[in-house]
Amino acid sequence: MKTVKITAAFLFVGSYLLCLHLSSRTVSAQQQQPSREGIEFFEKKIRPVLESNCYRCHSATAKKLQGGLMLDSREGMLKGGNSGYGVIIPGDPDNSLLIKAIRYNDSKLQMPPTGQLPSEQVKDFEAWVKMGAPDPRVASASSQAAWQPYDLSEARKFWSFQPVKDPPLPEVNNKAWARSPIDRFILAKLESKGLKPVGDADKRTLIRRATFDLTGLPATPDEIDAFINDASPKAFETQISRFLRRTNIATMSSRVSMKTNHTTDSYASRSQATCCLPRATPRNTSTL
Repeated sequence: MKTVKITAAFLFVGSYLLCLHLSSRTVSAQQQQPSREGIEFFEKKIRPVLESNCYRCHSATAKKLQGGLMLDSREGMLKGGNSGYGVIIPGDPDNSLLIKAIRYNDSKLQMPPTGQLPSEQVKDFEAWVKMGAPDPRVASASSQAAWQPYDLSEARKFWSFQPVKDPPLPEVNNKAWARSPIDRFILAKLESKGLKPVGDADKRTLIRRATFDLTGLPATPDEIDAFINDASPKAFETQISRFLRRTNIATMSSRVSMKTNHTTDSYASRSQATCCLPRATPRNTSTL
């Protein structure tokens, strides 16, 4: 029992000393005066790239600070953003988040989001961090805080967190076109833009679109003939019911769902990515 206590005490003291050592390294890195050559390198090679590619989202002049990260001062780079990790480790480019981001080797960490920097500029940043990241900039008194707490009351206003409501149907001019409440909303938006819906598709085109949408395959000649020759008002509903009764329709729907989820998961990690996902097309007016 005594041996266990002694071991625990040594571990505690060792951990404490290690923390002191790491904190002293951070302070010394912040206080170390950059050389004249280092400042010259920063002003010629680093500052112009930061100003043209990063300050729009990561500076005191940004309209909306992204991730709480400030790149317009050395203090901001060492402190980092909302994640709590500094983006540069002076003398260690391989473990600096900024270098990892501009190298574009990690699909989840790529900056700038508009496209990778030229290889020469990436090498300049690597050399700059390796030489200790000399930087004469200091944070101004008017700079925003590097970490910005989330406003939960504002976040709750996001549309997906709102309770489901039954909104009133909008007024439309061409009321005869709308066959369902959803059509009223679509038509109202079209009319507000001065647009008109196209005419309904003929039966051959309609069955082709429906078959591709539900099965991923074209309609067979027999299916086309059966639908065209069916003059009943519910011909389309009858054909759709036939498609839905097929055993492979569930497999096809599952694949679409998994692909959509994979796409959203992949793009969700990119702060500036814009993702276009498949969406249902109302009525039968889409072009396949």
